[in-house]
Amino acid sequence: MSRSILRWLTTLIFHLYLCADWAQSLRGVRLDVPEAVLTGDTARLACDYDLEQAALYSIKWYRGDEEFYRFVPKESPPTRVFPLPGIHVDISLSDARKVTLLDVQKQLTGFYKCEVSADAPLFHTEIKSASMTVVDVPPEEPTLTVDKYRYSAGEQIQANCTSRASYPAANLTWFVNGQQVPGPAPTVIFPEPGGSLETSRSTLELEADSATFRDTKLRLRCEASLFKLYRRSSEELELHEDTPQLASVLGPSIADSSIRLDASFSMVFAILCILLMAACR
Repeated sequence: MSRSILRWLTTLIFHLYLCADWAQSLRGVRLDVPEAVLTGDTARLACDYDLEQAALYSIKWYRGDEEFYRFVPKESPPTRVFPLPGIHVDISLSDARKVTLLDVQKQLTGFYKCEVSADAPLFHTEIKSASMTVVDVPPEEPTLTVDKYRYSAGEQIQANCTSRASYPAANLTWFVNGQQVPGPAPTVIFPEPGGSLETSRSTLELEADSATFRDTKLRLRCEASLFKLYRRSSEELELHEDTPQLASVLGPSIADSSIRLDASFSMVFAILCILLMAACR
C-alpha cells in the first residue's frame, strides 16, 4: 500500500472519529423562553441540553448580541453577570441550565440566545434563540359602540370596538349572535399620550337584513386579547330590527265596531229617557 493511500485512510479515520466524538459531545439543545411576561414580573429562561460523555465548558446567555450571564463550571465562582440596562439577574435562582430575571420592563422585549459549549478537545458549540415580549395589559375591558340600536332592512350597521392603553396593542375579535366573525376586521392602532402604550380600534360593518337579525334581534360583542396573559370581553349590545306597522286593509276591527255600537246605544237610551220625562209632566 502506497504512503499516499495510507495517509488518506489515516485522515479519513481521524475525521470519522471526530464526527463520532462530535455526535456524542452535544445533542438536543432546547430553549424555553416565555413568549410573553407581564411588566414587573419575574421571567425564567431555561436552556436544556445533553452532553452525553462530554463535560460542560460554558453556558452563555444573550439579549440580542449582548451577553448578560455566563456559567463556567471550572471557574470560581462559576457564575458571572454582565451589566446590561434593565436586566436584573437573580443569581440564587440561576445556574447551568436556567437564568432568572427580576422586575422585567418593556425595554427587555426582544430575542434571547443560549450558547452551550462542550469542553475539550472539541469545544463544540450550539446556539438557540427565542423571542420574549414584555406586556402591559389594558386596564379595563374593551368598549363597544354603535350609532343607533334600531335598523331597517338595507341599512348599514357600523360598530366600533376600542381597547385602550396596552403594550403591544390588543388583538380584537368580533362575535355576532354568539358566532365569531371570520377574518380580521379593519383595525387602527395609535399611540396613547406619552408614547409607551397603544390603543387599538376595530370597525365592523354589516348590512341589516332578515338573515342578519334572529328573531328581530342582533347581538354584538367584541373580545380583546394579548397572548395568553389577557382576554376580556366587552358588554354585549342588542340591536333590533325596525319593522314598520302596516295598516289593516280589512277596515275597522270587531272591537272598534263594538265600541261605536255601545256609544250609539247609550245616546239613543238617553234621548228616550228625556222624552219620557217630558211626557210625564
